[in-house]
Amino acid sequence: MKNYYKIFILIISALFSLNAAYSQDDFREKLQEIKLEKLTKKLELDETTKAVFTEKYKAFAVEMRELNKKRASAYKKMTDNIESTSGLDSIVNSLLEYEQQINDKRESFVADMKTILTAQQIAKMIIFERKFNNEIKKLLKQYQKNNNKEKPFKE
Repeated sequence: MKNYYKIFILIISALFSLNAAYSQDDFREKLQEIKLEKLTKKLELDETTKAVFTEKYKAFAVEMRELNKKRASAYKKMTDNIESTSGLDSIVNSLLEYEQQINDKRESFVADMKTILTAQQIAKMIIFERKFNNEIKKLLKQYQKNNNKEKPFKE
């Protein structure tokens, strides 16, 4: 497990050092490829299932990224307008709607995964995603701390 994290940190460090050469989308795409490769190994998928899973996962990730952008935009709008109180009801409703859509997408994705994965594989996927995302957050914070920068890429 320690070797896994060392390799992972090395890969992420290399990606960060090349960040200037990559656009934001290239960086995210590369990160998603690493994530998918590790996830499919963890789930021990055969080639057919891996292809179907990868296609569905990528589509899900794109939809989630868009919803998260919308939610972040609504949150920023709410923060910017907190003092004026005008229009806050609609902004709060939008934010809650985006959060509901995100939850609905996750539920729909898991239901779809039940057609190709076992319950154990789904549980492994959920656990892997949480650990992977937490590790990425830690690495980003460390990168920011070491380089005194806001973020290595725009949101």
